[in-house]
Amino acid sequence: MSKGGDRRERIMREAAAHFLQDGFERTSMDRIAASAKVSKQAIYEHFRDKEDLFDRVVRAALSPGGKGGLVERDSLCETLAAFAERQFDGFAKPRNYGLFRANIVATRRFPQLAADLHDYRRSKSYGLAAYLERCVAAGRLQPFAESPLDFATRLGGMAVEGSRYFLGYKVPGRQQRQIQARFATRVFCDGMRDASAHASVGLDPQPPFVPAPAEPPGKVQMRMPPERFDALCNAAADEFLAHGFEGASLDPITAATNVGRATIYRQFGGKAGLFAHTIGREIAAQWRELDQPTGATPLEQLENLCRTVLELHLAPRSLALHYLLVQESDLFPELARSFYDMQVDRAGRPFACIAESAGIAPPVPAVTRMFFALASYGVRYVVSLRPVAQEERETVSRQAAHIILHGIAGAAAREAQ
Repeated sequence: MSKGGDRRERIMREAAAHFLQDGFERTSMDRIAASAKVSKQAIYEHFRDKEDLFDRVVRAALSPGGKGGLVERDSLCETLAAFAERQFDGFAKPRNYGLFRANIVATRRFPQLAADLHDYRRSKSYGLAAYLERCVAAGRLQPFAESPLDFATRLGGMAVEGSRYFLGYKVPGRQQRQIQARFATRVFCDGMRDASAHASVGLDPQPPFVPAPAEPPGKVQMRMPPERFDALCNAAADEFLAHGFEGASLDPITAATNVGRATIYRQFGGKAGLFAHTIGREIAAQWRELDQPTGATPLEQLENLCRTVLELHLAPRSLALHYLLVQESDLFPELARSFYDMQVDRAGRPFACIAESAGIAPPVPAVTRMFFALASYGVRYVVSLRPVAQEERETVSRQAAHIILHGIAGAAAREAQ
């Protein structure tokens, strides 16, 4: 390799390490130059700017698509379980996890890269989709109303529980990943009616959702009219959502509300306290308590609930919170977890009611989390800025309801094991 090529590789290697650890926003070209032992000007000889460097680093980490590690076993469920385990193990690799997390944060800045990364991850399910088609042809599965590839991509999302591990929860160890992948496969294959009977031995419990306190602990109630206090919180939330915690400035907030810095520090203790309070308010305000959905059958009710969850998930403010809290999950892990737990809690209550009306045992926490991942389609629409047409929303909601309530396999699949 030429001297210039070696220097370029060294820059990319060091940049990848920083993007992995600190994300795009917190990584500076100065730090990359220092780590690579080159001048900043040398970096610009190979890359236009930080955006170009990030794009190339992420693309270099993508290997060609293919079967995605699919190895056919004696039974359908064992084949799918092995696939789900490999998907989860790949997700958990620090390089893969770190770059994907960085890309989520930078989605609005790199829309094409985000779309390409989604297509890359989707390509890893091509082999599974072809396998499912062969199972349908052999009578081992019921025919799909939609694309087998859509169903195949859902299995990985169920195993990793959507965006949970980007929102303050630590990626589990190998044994826990195996348990979750196999449980997700059971739900996927047999439907919730049978999966609930398997219990959730070894699965992480779902902690109760605890809303953010109305006022920061230990602080004195601000002595200003409620409307002015709300204006301050709204201005602060807008600034944080637009620029992140470190990139946000108190100056636009004080200018917009005519509230001085001294007052903010007295009430919130500083910028971090203001962030925690205002974003906590945003989390509590984003999702309302969901009513029992209408429908002639439990399946119709579940389709309607999935559609409601998806609509709430796709709301611009909700997506903005996703980007922000994934970015700040290291600094504010409890806040990030609160955002995730709130959504699962809100979606889980009517879900449990529908399960009861269908004569199904109360869903264990792991099933509720899988339901939420299915209904929201995991991170698919977080890493894509394209508009989601009404027809697509109806289709993916129908898919989610069918998978979680009935599964894609019936008695034939169980007899094949």
